[in-house]
Order: sequence, then structure tokens, then C-alpha cells
Amino acid sequence: MNLGRVGNSVILVLGAALLAGCQSNLALAPPVSPAFIRARARENAEERTLAQGRVLFLNRCIQCHALPEVARFDAPRLTAIVGKMSGRANLSVEQHEAVLKYLLTVRSQSL
Repeated sequence: MNLGRVGNSVILVLGAALLAGCQSNLALAPPVSPAFIRARARENAEERTLAQGRVLFLNRCIQCHALPEVARFDAPRLTAIVGKMSGRANLSVEQHEAVLKYLLTVRSQSL
């Protein structure tokens, strides 16, 4: 058996699994759609802030967490969780606010 081919096959399978995982994670974070933008008024967030929050969530948070069922958390609890995790993700104050507003807008759509 050729070990080079086996190794390449393993790499291809693992790569495909990772890509499939990334695609499913994208579905877990709602896009900043027109309906989402309309819901932002409740959280006093600009479209740019929501888009930045989603990107940060996808790149920093979702690596360790799937999008939680945010409707089960009230706004103060969600704020505390994001505050705690912002330090672990090395988010700036602006980035923290963007992620929080994004998640609060996701929550407002879930209610």
C-alpha cells in the first residue's frame, strides 16, 4: 500500500469535513438581511455594526461555540456572557459592542 496516497486521502477527507463544518456554521449565524436590518432598530445598531458583529462572531466566537439559542437568555444575561467572552476572544470595545448588538438583534428576531 502506498503511504503517500493514504496520507493524501486522509488529508482530503479531513479537509472536506472541515469545509462542511464551516458551511454549517455559517447557517447558524443569520445574515444581515433586510429583515435583520429592520430589527436592528430595537438595539439601536447601524447596519455596518451588525455586519461587523456577524463577521466577528463567525471568525472569533463560532470557532469554539455554535450560535446559542439566544432567545433563552434575557438581554442582561447575554450582555454578561458577551462581556466575559470578549476578553477571551481579545475583542476591542468596538468589536465587543458589535458582537453584542448582533446577538441582541438575533435575539429580538427570535422572540
